[in-house]
Amino acid sequence: VDVMIHYPTEEMAGMVAHLASLADRRLIVSFAPKTWFYDILKKVGELFPGPSKTTRAYLHPEADVVSALEEAGFSVRRTEFTGTSFYFSRLLEAVRK
Repeated sequence: VDVMIHYPTEEMAGMVAHLASLADRRLIVSFAPKTWFYDILKKVGELFPGPSKTTRAYLHPEADVVSALEEAGFSVRRTEFTGTSFYFSRLLEAVRK
Protein backbone atom coordinates (compact mmCIF):
# COMPACT_ATOMS: atom_id res chain seq x y z
CA VAL A 1 0.00 0.00 0.00
CA ASP A 2 1.46 3.33 -1.05
CA VAL A 3 0.60 5.41 2.01
CA MET A 4 3.79 7.47 2.26
CA ILE A 5 2.27 9.84 -0.30
CA HIS A 6 0.00 11.11 2.50
CA TYR A 7 2.83 11.97 4.95
CA PRO A 8 5.44 14.73 4.78
CA THR A 9 9.06 13.59 4.70
CA GLU A 10 9.66 14.63 8.31
CA GLU A 11 6.95 12.15 9.43
CA MET A 12 7.95 9.41 6.99
CA ALA A 13 10.95 8.24 9.08
CA GLY A 14 8.70 7.59 12.08
CA MET A 15 6.30 5.59 9.94
CA VAL A 16 9.17 3.52 8.52
CA ALA A 17 10.50 2.91 12.04
CA HIS A 18 7.06 1.70 13.16
CA LEU A 19 6.65 -0.62 10.17
CA ALA A 20 10.19 -1.93 10.71
CA SER A 21 9.34 -2.75 14.32
CA LEU A 22 6.56 -5.01 13.04
CA ALA A 23 8.72 -6.83 10.47
CA ASP A 24 10.77 -9.89 11.35
CA ARG A 25 13.04 -10.21 8.32
CA ARG A 26 11.82 -8.18 5.36
CA LEU A 27 10.04 -4.92 4.67
CA ILE A 28 8.75 -3.67 1.31
CA VAL A 29 7.90 0.00 1.04
CA SER A 30 6.44 2.01 -1.80
CA PHE A 31 6.69 5.77 -2.15
CA ALA A 32 6.51 8.57 -4.70
CA PRO A 33 10.12 9.59 -5.38
CA LYS A 34 11.11 13.25 -5.20
CA THR A 35 12.95 14.19 -8.38
CA TRP A 36 13.09 17.42 -10.36
CA PHE A 37 10.86 15.88 -13.04
CA TYR A 38 8.15 14.75 -10.59
CA ASP A 39 8.39 18.05 -8.72
CA ILE A 40 7.50 19.80 -11.98
CA LEU A 41 4.61 17.39 -12.65
CA LYS A 42 3.28 18.01 -9.16
CA LYS A 43 3.48 21.79 -9.62
CA VAL A 44 1.55 21.53 -12.89
CA GLY A 45 -1.02 19.29 -11.19
CA GLU A 46 -1.48 21.86 -8.43
CA LEU A 47 -2.71 24.31 -11.05
CA PHE A 48 -5.66 22.02 -11.78
CA PRO A 49 -6.77 20.54 -8.42
CA GLY A 50 -9.51 17.98 -8.66
CA PRO A 51 -10.57 14.62 -7.30
CA SER A 52 -6.99 13.30 -7.37
CA LYS A 53 -5.95 15.77 -4.65
CA THR A 54 -2.57 16.29 -6.31
CA THR A 55 -1.69 19.09 -3.92
CA ARG A 56 -1.83 16.70 -0.95
CA ALA A 57 0.65 14.23 -2.40
CA TYR A 58 4.07 14.18 -0.73
CA LEU A 59 7.15 13.16 -2.68
CA HIS A 60 10.13 11.71 -0.77
CA PRO A 61 13.83 11.76 -1.64
CA GLU A 62 14.91 8.14 -2.04
CA ALA A 63 18.00 8.79 0.09
CA ASP A 64 15.75 9.83 3.00
CA VAL A 65 13.70 6.62 2.74
CA VAL A 66 16.86 4.49 2.55
CA SER A 67 18.29 6.35 5.55
CA ALA A 68 15.10 5.72 7.55
CA LEU A 69 15.30 2.01 6.71
CA GLU A 70 18.95 1.84 7.73
CA GLU A 71 18.26 3.64 11.01
CA ALA A 72 15.58 1.02 11.67
CA GLY A 73 18.09 -1.81 11.20
CA PHE A 74 17.36 -2.70 7.58
CA SER A 75 19.38 -2.57 4.38
CA VAL A 76 17.95 -2.27 0.88
CA ARG A 77 18.25 -5.47 -1.13
CA ARG A 78 16.22 -4.65 -4.26
CA THR A 79 14.66 -1.63 -5.90
CA GLU A 80 12.01 -1.31 -8.58
CA PHE A 81 10.17 1.51 -10.31
CA THR A 82 6.49 1.31 -11.23
CA GLY A 83 4.60 3.80 -13.31
CA THR A 84 1.86 4.58 -15.76
CA SER A 85 0.99 7.79 -17.53
CA PHE A 86 -0.32 9.33 -14.27
CA TYR A 87 1.04 7.19 -11.44
CA PHE A 88 4.58 6.42 -10.38
CA SER A 89 6.26 4.91 -7.34
CA ARG A 90 9.51 3.45 -6.16
CA LEU A 91 9.54 0.07 -4.42
CA LEU A 92 12.29 -0.85 -1.98
CA GLU A 93 12.76 -4.31 -0.50
CA ALA A 94 14.79 -4.15 2.68
CA VAL A 95 16.07 -6.95 4.92
CA ARG A 96 17.22 -6.93 8.52
CA LYS A 97 20.94 -6.32 8.94
